[in-house]
Amino acid sequence: MKRILTTLVVALGMAAAVTPSATAADTAWVLKTQYLTSNPNGGADSCTESRRIYLGEGSYNWGLRIGGNQWVTRDMALGSGWYHWQSCLNPEYGDYIHTSTLVPETAGWDPAATGRSSVVSSSGSHTWGSFLDPRF
Repeated sequence: MKRILTTLVVALGMAAAVTPSATAADTAWVLKTQYLTSNPNGGADSCTESRRIYLGEGSYNWGLRIGGNQWVTRDMALGSGWYHWQSCLNPEYGDYIHTSTLVPETAGWDPAATGRSSVVSSSGSHTWGSFLDPRF
């Protein structure tokens, strides 16, 4: 019996030794699905719901998505804290101006923004928004 317990304890210790270390946090998203035309003529901004998010200190890839396309538009270091995050899509003449803002709740920290123009190849229901991908 003692030999079986010793073998079990050694096996458990070895299993713990080969357990992979914790991985980085998952990619965070703010997304909205709506009908978009492939050739907009301008109009009012459409924005995602604002999201309050706690981010750990580190480097992030910040990017935009529309339909099946996504782009990293900014690589940035952020401090630990709470942020208000939002994406907006402004229809222009033939394309969309897509922006995302990140406003820290910590006094003295500056807000950040990223953006790009995007074309929708076919009218229909599209999911769009932004993402923050931790690089740590």
